[in-house]
Amino acid sequence: MSSFFTELKRRSVFRVGAAYLVAGWILLQVADALFPALNLPDWTTRFVVGLVVLGFPVALLIAWAFEVTPEGVKRDSGEALATESSSKRLNVATLIGVAIVIVLFVWQQLNPTIATKEVAQEKIASDIALTSAAPSVAVLAFENMSPDPENAFFAEGISEEILNVLAGVSGLQVASRTSAFSFANTDTPIPEIASKLSVNHVLEGSVRKQGMRVRITAQLIDAENDKHLWSDTYDRELTDIFVVQEEIARAISTALLGVIGMSEISVDAPTKDFVAYELFLSGRKLFYLRGHDELEASIRDLSAAVARDPTFAEAWSYLAAAQSTSIGYGDYIEAEIQARNALASESAAKALELDPTQALAVAIQGQILGSSEGVAAINLLRRAADMAPNDAGLLMWLAEHYFRVVGDLSESLALYERALALDPLSGINQGVAGIAYLMAGKRERGRELIESATEAGWGAASDMLLMDLLHTGEGDRAVAFVKAHFDRIIVDHSHEMDYSREEVEQLLAIWQRISTGKITGDELEEIEATFQAQHPDFLFSMEFFAVSDLDRYFDRWLDAKNSIGLQFHLPRLAYGPAGIRIVEHPRYMEVARRLHLFPVWEEFGYPFECELVNDDIGEHLSCANWPE
Repeated sequence: MSSFFTELKRRSVFRVGAAYLVAGWILLQVADALFPALNLPDWTTRFVVGLVVLGFPVALLIAWAFEVTPEGVKRDSGEALATESSSKRLNVATLIGVAIVIVLFVWQQLNPTIATKEVAQEKIASDIALTSAAPSVAVLAFENMSPDPENAFFAEGISEEILNVLAGVSGLQVASRTSAFSFANTDTPIPEIASKLSVNHVLEGSVRKQGMRVRITAQLIDAENDKHLWSDTYDRELTDIFVVQEEIARAISTALLGVIGMSEISVDAPTKDFVAYELFLSGRKLFYLRGHDELEASIRDLSAAVARDPTFAEAWSYLAAAQSTSIGYGDYIEAEIQARNALASESAAKALELDPTQALAVAIQGQILGSSEGVAAINLLRRAADMAPNDAGLLMWLAEHYFRVVGDLSESLALYERALALDPLSGINQGVAGIAYLMAGKRERGRELIESATEAGWGAASDMLLMDLLHTGEGDRAVAFVKAHFDRIIVDHSHEMDYSREEVEQLLAIWQRISTGKITGDELEEIEATFQAQHPDFLFSMEFFAVSDLDRYFDRWLDAKNSIGLQFHLPRLAYGPAGIRIVEHPRYMEVARRLHLFPVWEEFGYPFECELVNDDIGEHLSCANWPE
């Protein structure tokens, strides 16, 4: 055996093999860097790898059979022709080359994306004229180019993942998801999108998913001149999807390097189970859609995701959010509400056990507490907003608690403004902020926002606008608003009951009579009983308030079978210019006790500078500074 290895050494097989490995590695590095730039398909790189591997035994055979002599390459004669000194120099050179390859290989394995990232950054830095304005970007929903249209959720999910990474870059303002994605499937010009979102850059792209392969194309556009600053295409295995997200985010931050400086960007895979990841993307999109059916489907997908990967913290957070939010989109009895809140609490706790930085899970814990433990709820929501200061949804939830639980207008309005700045086209942000503007006496701004929210599909603030129009004696405008949006005002507020067309027309006629002052509380109660024959859960509520029948109004809310309407709807309606009749009514004290508002008032003071008095009509709030 020793003579065999001696013969290998004599014939320079070791040296040739080592030299071949060095040359092959260099060739592969060149191919890996050059082929993507030439937009060559992935199989070309694999073809080169195959050639290098197949060529290795051929090189060894040639080294065994031939030798290099001063006269050229000849068949091996059995004698060592190389001098000892030259042989040693070749051996040393070969060893150095092999050592360098080994060091570079180990370093590259520990930093798998460094080489490609540096090449991408150098290319981008040389190709892009840096902007001097404060950097801001909107990430549009990527177009689904997959053969299966059902993969639209995947394309949207990938763009949202990139958006979330960019939102963590210090110094970069990123438009929120709801507003940015509202331009999906539209032909809105890029400059117009940028203007509406108050950004100076737009990222758009497409995703083509087929089997376990994905092609992502992305391009960054300077909105001022509609110029493409950077674009690239990524062909990858789906197992590399998180690396691609990181590469795109790095490319964009590099494009803006002169303004925001170098930022450390990394994307940690939230799960190693790709099926769980797809379920998560689908469930998250359904959560954003709201609606009873959508939230139930979201819960199913997210439950399946965490069943496949119980360590998937973000999926647990969104599952908690879907379970908690679903309560407001169905007719649930109190026991069902408590059960869903319990599940949401467990899911949020699991998310935070796995990852204490899950701001959404913290916020859900605050949402679950609601007004029952208002001070603790606000502390949790404040903590969540501090953890994710650019999350418009968390800011809005905190603002809502300051508004409808505490009654602090200045704090809530400042938070609504921040949420609107981040997510200006969100219907819910527009609606809840519009109510606060009405309360602040900025009536036209408030009405404008509520009308925009209603047109965007969020009609929950429409009744506040109606009450304000009636409060100011603008009955004709109220009738016009009802005609334009009666489906949102009537059907949505009744949890999409199965009304016939005739019944919808009846309800529209009732609101027209309310707006003109031609109906009484007694008549409304008779009509209510007629509707209940077909729809047992049907109730008038704000209709009684609109005709100043406050006793029947309070009856409906205080006798409600669950706490959701009492907790959300009544305080919103109360905290507007027309709501003084609710807040100063003695029965509002019963509402305050049911909602556990007194501990909150002890901590923060009475809402909107009101005072608690006890006179001939009993204990009630007196609000001398209420807006007109």
